Amino acid sequence: MKPVIKIGIAIIVVAIFGIVANQFGGDVADETPIVSVDVVDTTVEKVNDIPIVDENLDCMGTAKCFAGIVSEVIDGDTLKVNGESIRFSLSSAPELKGFGGIESKNFIETLCPVGSTVIVDEDDGQILGSYGRIIGLVYCNDVILNQELLDANLGYLEERFCDSSEFEVTTWAQKHGCSSGN
Repeated sequence: MKPVIKIGIAIIVVAIFGIVANQFGGDVADETPIVSVDVVDTTVEKVNDIPIVDENLDCMGTAKCFAGIVSEVIDGDTLKVNGESIRFSLSSAPELKGFGGIESKNFIETLCPVGSTVIVDEDDGQILGSYGRIIGLVYCNDVILNQELLDANLGYLEERFCDSSEFEVTTWAQKHGCSSGN
């Protein structure tokens, strides 16, 4: 069972016990808790302290694919997830000091604020990363941040990486300028 599901089940169990306690004795907040819930084992395989989640996540290719929590929005195309820097594949935003840099960062923070759960799908064609970052697709709150940055005209497609990116064939990358044999 996935860690997120296990934690969700634990939360539901606590909520149910709270409802039952309310029906049989009033305000739970003023009473000693009826039940204590231990978090179920959430151990998953890790590489460089980043959880690697199984193939049940809807990811492409064979590189790392994991769920995590956003701990920082660095700029318009880079996040920290589980303490690891994640750079958006194929999508770039202006530098923070450049024209539009702050706007692109604010846009990403609005779509995916710190504390959000994300899925990171590492780009099979760019597993070496840059500046120690993982390069990949980032799914947050039911959107692909790489795509949203481009669709909002707050970033630009890095066409020079289309040929080496597994995401070249995605609808959003094609829409913004990647094409097979580019």
